[in-house]
Amino acid sequence: MQQTVNSIIEDIAGKYPLCEYAFGEVVNVPFSSHVREICKTGCGRYGKCWACPPSCGEIETLIKKCRQYEHFFLFSTVTAVEDAWNAEACLRMKTDHEAITRNIRRELQKYLPDCLVLSTGCDLCERCACPDEPCRHPEERLSSLESHGIVLMLLAESVGMSCSFGSDTVIFFSIVFY
Repeated sequence: MQQTVNSIIEDIAGKYPLCEYAFGEVVNVPFSSHVREICKTGCGRYGKCWACPPSCGEIETLIKKCRQYEHFFLFSTVTAVEDAWNAEACLRMKTDHEAITRNIRRELQKYLPDCLVLSTGCDLCERCACPDEPCRHPEERLSSLESHGIVLMLLAESVGMSCSFGSDTVIFFSIVFY
């Protein structure tokens, strides 16, 4: 049965320009509530986006939600940038990755209706309605891996995926829990 699910995921993912991907067991995903500090101190979206902390939920609740699944599919895309150390410029380049992730999620939900998909954080609206108004696209928004306490660098390394291809590229990751 599991091989069949993985084959379905590979067939869907194969339609998109992914850099790398890996399958794994959720029990091996490194979680830490301390990852939220990165969100709070290093991201301008903290408190300004429904898909991001603290609006996306309590960290313990989100980690528990992820751990309810048995398997994951982690994938990455790569985009050329002038300076991979310019975090603001890199975040502006994530639009294609987010579109790919939403498309993969849409297709996977036909087979895995209860899957949970996380990515780099929502980019659907030019300016998020948070905190003044409800989310305009609650069914389409994607929270980040970090918002759910996933230690991405450790996870990628543990499944043999690259986290860097040089100073002129940026790698974006998404994960599907199923």
